[in-house]
Amino acid sequence: MRSTTADTTHSIRLSACRALRLAAATALLLASATAAAVSIDFAGAGGSGGYGNSLAFSAGGVDVTASAWAETGAALPASPGYYAFQTAEIHGWGNGLGICNRSEGRAFAGCDDNEHEVDTAGRDDLLVLVFSQRVNFLGLTVDAWDGPGSDPNDRDILYRVGDLPGGVPDLALHGFDSLGSIAGLGAEQLSAALSGYGPLTHDLAGTGNVLFLSGNHHDRACVNRNIKAGNECEAYKIRSITFSVAPAVVPLPAGGWLLLSALGSLVVMCRQRRP
Repeated sequence: MRSTTADTTHSIRLSACRALRLAAATALLLASATAAAVSIDFAGAGGSGGYGNSLAFSAGGVDVTASAWAETGAALPASPGYYAFQTAEIHGWGNGLGICNRSEGRAFAGCDDNEHEVDTAGRDDLLVLVFSQRVNFLGLTVDAWDGPGSDPNDRDILYRVGDLPGGVPDLALHGFDSLGSIAGLGAEQLSAALSGYGPLTHDLAGTGNVLFLSGNHHDRACVNRNIKAGNECEAYKIRSITFSVAPAVVPLPAGGWLLLSALGSLVVMCRQRRP
């Protein structure tokens, strides 16, 4: 028959082992937790300020700044058919963010219903979104509707995800052909879609604090209207974006896993000591 001291020691050991198992399970759960998705709806955002303006948004503890550029500058001799970027005007209409560039005019002052979109008709537009912290990009919805009787618009997107902690450099020194030379800006990614009138959500991939977005600027021969679906230029508003907050970079990433390993070893020892 066990002594009272032995029973007490055994009880303490069982309690300690249960606590270790609970701690190990909790640590594993925290280590594998996934941040919740956050969405920003850009519809009806308005805006003012003309060329070079910006719009600010916030959701899920993340601030987002949207600005616009377009290749309305000088021709780039090294890339025939391409032009240097100049600032453009960004505005939030009823179905999302659109761009009025310098060849189209200002919002409500020359930039009409067929022009105030993110488009590749004429001089191509570029939307830049800068986030206050690193995020995982999940999805983006475009809305190509531009009125009854109009032709369907192409809805392809080209995008780049970047880690630019120092901010976006002066894009007036670039065109679409040289964006890849910006340190920290990722490779170009294409998400293709058929032409249409309605909203369409594209899946996004990548983690960073900057998103560059445009239509398919490689198609330099697209036509704006009155042709078969699938061959039109891109023209749409940016309705919304979905992302999740990326986990912070830990200076000693192995430390957490070493702790989990140690807790796991203690749990195994507890099981081996069971009578």
